[in-house]
Amino acid sequence: MRKKYKTLSRTSPKGGQRACLCKDSNTYSRKCCDGSLWAQGIGSIHGESLQTVWYGYRIENCTNQHHHNVHVHDTPLEVGKTYYFELENNHNACYTVVEARHSEGIHVNSVSAAYDNCVDCQAEN
Repeated sequence: MRKKYKTLSRTSPKGGQRACLCKDSNTYSRKCCDGSLWAQGIGSIHGESLQTVWYGYRIENCTNQHHHNVHVHDTPLEVGKTYYFELENNHNACYTVVEARHSEGIHVNSVSAAYDNCVDCQAEN
């Protein structure tokens, strides 16, 4: 019977906060970090929450009164205010927020600061 030797690695962790692949190939644990090539690290085992909040709205184009249902991440907007929207479908323009919605709609890539009306928004953009 041959004795198995572990191949040491300069990049595999020993101890610390990173977990490693265990010999059973199905689990990761800090206990399996023995510095071997087999026990490659996977990074921190203390994750952070990456939850984002999205807000849904119905918006009206200032030029042609066309409506879109949209959603924006982490940025609540004010109903009745006008914003310059860069939308995922490239319908970039000044829009007035008509109402809040509970549906996602088109993703908003970016949104300007609020304007009081379409004329001010169009003059700036």
